[in-house]
Amino acid sequence: MADEKRCRDSDEETDWELSKKDGNWRPTRNRDAMRPIVWILCICLVIGVYFDQSSTTRVGPASVAGDSDSSADIRLPPYLVPDSYFVRLRPNLTGSDPATFRFNGTVRIRFNVTQSTGVLTLHAKNLTVDFRSIAVFSPIDGAIEVLNVSSDPGKEFLHVQLSGQLRTQDLASIYLEFSGPIRSDLAGIYYSSYEMDGVTKYLLTSHLHPTEARKVFPCFDEPQLKSKFNVTLEKINDGKVNTLSNTVIDSQEETSDGWIADHYAQSPPMSTYLLAFVVSEFSCLNSTSRNKPVLVCARPNAVQQGQFALSIAGPLQEFYEDYYNISYPLPKTAHTAVPDFPAGAMENWGLILYRESSLLYDALTSSASNKQRVATVVAHELAHMWFGDLVTPSWWDDIWLNEGFASYMEYPSVEKIFPDWEMEKQFLTEALHLVMKDDSLVTSHPIYQPVHNPVEINELFDSISYEKGASVIRMTKYFLGEEVFRAGVTNYLKEKSYSVSNHTDLFNALTKESQRVGEGVDVNAVLSTWILQMGYPVVHFSYDPGSGRIALRQKHFLLNADANVTSASPYNYTWIVPISVTTSRDSFQNFTKGWLNSTAGEIGTTKGARWIIGNVFQCYYYRVNYDDDMWFALTSQLIENHTIVAEMNRAQIIDDSFNLGRSGDVDQLLAMNITLYLVREFEYTPWATAAVDLDYINRMLMFSSNYSLLQDYVQQQVSPVYSEVGWGSDNGSSTDDSHLRILLRVVVVDVACAYESKDCIDTASAQFSEWQSTYPLNLIDVNLREVVYCYGTMAGGVSAWNFTFERYLESNVASEQTTFLEALACTNDVTTLQRYLDMAFQETLIRRQDFATVIVSVAENRYGKTMAWNMLRNEWDTIYERFGTTSLYTLSNIVTGVTKSFSTETELRELEEFVSSNEGQLGSSERAFQQAIESTELNIEWRKKNEDKVFDWLHEH
Repeated sequence: MADEKRCRDSDEETDWELSKKDGNWRPTRNRDAMRPIVWILCICLVIGVYFDQSSTTRVGPASVAGDSDSSADIRLPPYLVPDSYFVRLRPNLTGSDPATFRFNGTVRIRFNVTQSTGVLTLHAKNLTVDFRSIAVFSPIDGAIEVLNVSSDPGKEFLHVQLSGQLRTQDLASIYLEFSGPIRSDLAGIYYSSYEMDGVTKYLLTSHLHPTEARKVFPCFDEPQLKSKFNVTLEKINDGKVNTLSNTVIDSQEETSDGWIADHYAQSPPMSTYLLAFVVSEFSCLNSTSRNKPVLVCARPNAVQQGQFALSIAGPLQEFYEDYYNISYPLPKTAHTAVPDFPAGAMENWGLILYRESSLLYDALTSSASNKQRVATVVAHELAHMWFGDLVTPSWWDDIWLNEGFASYMEYPSVEKIFPDWEMEKQFLTEALHLVMKDDSLVTSHPIYQPVHNPVEINELFDSISYEKGASVIRMTKYFLGEEVFRAGVTNYLKEKSYSVSNHTDLFNALTKESQRVGEGVDVNAVLSTWILQMGYPVVHFSYDPGSGRIALRQKHFLLNADANVTSASPYNYTWIVPISVTTSRDSFQNFTKGWLNSTAGEIGTTKGARWIIGNVFQCYYYRVNYDDDMWFALTSQLIENHTIVAEMNRAQIIDDSFNLGRSGDVDQLLAMNITLYLVREFEYTPWATAAVDLDYINRMLMFSSNYSLLQDYVQQQVSPVYSEVGWGSDNGSSTDDSHLRILLRVVVVDVACAYESKDCIDTASAQFSEWQSTYPLNLIDVNLREVVYCYGTMAGGVSAWNFTFERYLESNVASEQTTFLEALACTNDVTTLQRYLDMAFQETLIRRQDFATVIVSVAENRYGKTMAWNMLRNEWDTIYERFGTTSLYTLSNIVTGVTKSFSTETELRELEEFVSSNEGQLGSSERAFQQAIESTELNIEWRKKNEDKVFDWLHEH
């Protein structure tokens, strides 16, 4: 180890050096690169980690003995407030064996001391810290001797004990040298790889969200501790490797041993989890947005697939600048696709990292839904540049402010660029309807949820934070009005720029703006009822046509209406509900609004109407129920002339009726009666909704002897629209159609094939066979390849499966690879399915990020459901090691996907036994398992109550 410690400081031209003679920090003009560090093996005792003056210390994972009470007091002491970091990293990915990949680095942290202390506590995880390198400097007292270093693995703390007290002051500093392994675990900094001209290329990338910065360098790893960052990345000097970080390269230098150091300009104050690093041989496409560089970067053999993302990145960024009335704060935006990534994307400020399928689009192989996926993810991440990065929640319990806002804003921002995509309608099918199902469980949780440790933090990244958060934000915009909402958000962002906040800050800004324009809505009072208690209401509308009065009453909507809710609510599960209603005598552009502030209330509307519809355009986050005669009137109207009812409300009526039937609030046959009108439905939103709701019935009845009755009925209902939209053109493209018509065709063809329409199955099989015989020519419509590949692989046996697998291996397009992975799970050959499940663990064949795709797709196959469940149980230790503690939602998605069709007592017993035997080893999937148990109980009960009568109804229709 070198005896001199240096770190580059952007606002000081000098470096600091610790004198060997007197132990004081002195300025030096020496700008040599960081010298190689001799890392000394740590000496570990059974009870913990032993430190002495000649050793390094391994700050290990939670399995290392120590104080592991991670449920209490895991916050850092509040009296050290970082001002700036100087981080220098040298990742070494040379050689052909990834097991040898390591990085080393230094960090100097300048911080303010608000209370005298003799111990400095930082976060560190899985790092080897050189004890001898640690130096603490006080502008008041000079260098302060370090007496001891200890770790608290359960809290991921590194404690540095000083020889004296560090007094209250500004800009003290600590310097540390460290090293760590570079793994493929998709957390912290990790390696990824790709093939280029037959050669495996390795790259370094990062994912520090939410609590993985501590895995890269010792730091104060909490979101409220914003700081400026000065990053230096070292790379080998071969003319091929380049680096990326949040800002722009300010200068370069060659180190004494021949590496190149890229010094990045200082960042604005930001949270540690927003740092990002890429060291690779990537290429970039370049554009500008209002004179600031916009880049799309990827592996050289895929970067041209970034042209679509490049074309929309600038306009979307400008949309947000205009919407927020705040200029983009950083000097550049780099959108970078990495081959292995744990999420869809991550909003690192100025360097957004993506899974390839979320950024890259190839018009020859990618579908319209792939294109939309790229657009919405780019829009989502750019929304975060302001909402989350410029202004950051002070703690993870308010993460919904980040994710809910971005999850909503992706819709209006994309609709601004592509108005014919009608993203407002798609919000219902892509977000609202899906999360309302999750949020109707007793095992749901409030949007605002106190969390105490990294596992609990990871659990928050679910549909409640994202889609429910988005739904509540959308609801707020509609009850306040666009202009009030937008002005309030802008005021909030400007007031809290480069700082942190909580939800009350946003609510107060919105309330203030509402009061300014004379509306006087107390947003805090309203929204507290929506974020501080789980679930949502069902509002019953009871209409008196003689007086035009509507009696309103609300209750907590649960799929198990008889459930004993043990989670306390500060509002006794009553909400302040925005009300809207229209009638058969009014238009959908002229409707009545009001509020329901208690359990029951009343609102007036037009007299003598044949029917009413509550929650117009489903702008608000609740379900609507009616008296029986009103349901009959609505059903009759849909059958007679469904176009009288707005498309979004047709979708709402379908979804509400199915789920009210599941809960027992209405008879399940009501929803079946409503589906009778579908023979005349030719729009996307209702059909996409019906497909999801019918799929629940399908999964419940799939193994019944009378299952063919359901197949015949759905084929009958889908047949007219199936004939209308057909299979598209014959040249592999359907681009002449509108975007929503393409999406409609995909839904309809998928429904027809799923319920075994002979024409659909035969057409898919024939197109697949023709592709096999004419390969590499592929004339299958890019938007229908998912369906064709699935049913072609299913019909073609082992040879077709092998053909599809070969196409997966040779594909250079990530979205196409995903399509192949899903199709491979469609085979009916159980031996092949088992082989496929085994392959999922072979990361040379299937990337770790795609593991969930494989196992969940197999579980959706009627022949693979039990196989996937057995695999999950038998290989739990391996799966948990991969995803249990660092994955945000992968493990939960696996559990939900594998168990969602469970509906027997045997499956329930196996679930309960597994959860019981793995107590404490469920990690971030603990809530997902509890919800799986609840859902299975509900499915069992549904079958008992509804299976026979649904079959009787199907027999009659």
